[in-house]
Amino acid sequence: MATYVVGDLHGQLPLLLDLLRKVLFDKRQDRLIGVGDLLDRGRRVGDLLLFLYEAWQEGWFHSVKGNHEETFLRHRGGEPLPWYTEPEFGGEVTLDFFGKTEPKMAGKLEDWLHSWPLVWSDHQTIVVHGSLPPVPGSRFGDINLCTQRLSVTGRSHECLELRPPSLFPSWDGRVVVSGHTIVRKAGFWGEGIALVDTGAYRTGVLSAICLETGCFYKVSGTPV
Repeated sequence: MATYVVGDLHGQLPLLLDLLRKVLFDKRQDRLIGVGDLLDRGRRVGDLLLFLYEAWQEGWFHSVKGNHEETFLRHRGGEPLPWYTEPEFGGEVTLDFFGKTEPKMAGKLEDWLHSWPLVWSDHQTIVVHGSLPPVPGSRFGDINLCTQRLSVTGRSHECLELRPPSLFPSWDGRVVVSGHTIVRKAGFWGEGIALVDTGAYRTGVLSAICLETGCFYKVSGTPV
């Protein structure tokens, strides 16, 4: 059994399929964990969501929530967020997919997105989209603060927004795996923090880490 944590996908289904083939992913025994931000920007957001929804039903895919999922859900809830549909944020493609999807299925997908936790963890690893919020007066973060601390705007969770240099290792020594911040090459950033977002929607490079071995993997292609 192997557990892979994959970087921000933003609709890049072909790259994900290439990555699964590269690591010889076995759906019967392996697991895939997303760091969030499956939505927006890429043209195949809908195809990616449907593929991974089925994978979740089969038991081999889980994801933590990213800032793009949280923003989408706030928008769907009626909060005025005009910047969500701006080209840089890329929400128009997600809204278009949900607008064309049969309402019952759209509701199931929206409920699924609502169910994503802010963090995923086991005895060795913590997966969070941005960073663990810092413990006041220390250089460490705490998983328990993710649900408690809001960003400076007071609208989203702090753990979805933090970027370097504001990344904090876990106080208990578990490795923290994060996305959100695009890096040229996936790898470790400082003490006990692995960054896996190589900007697939922009660079065509999708990366992941295997939790059991600590090895990083990547595939390259044309973003869609």
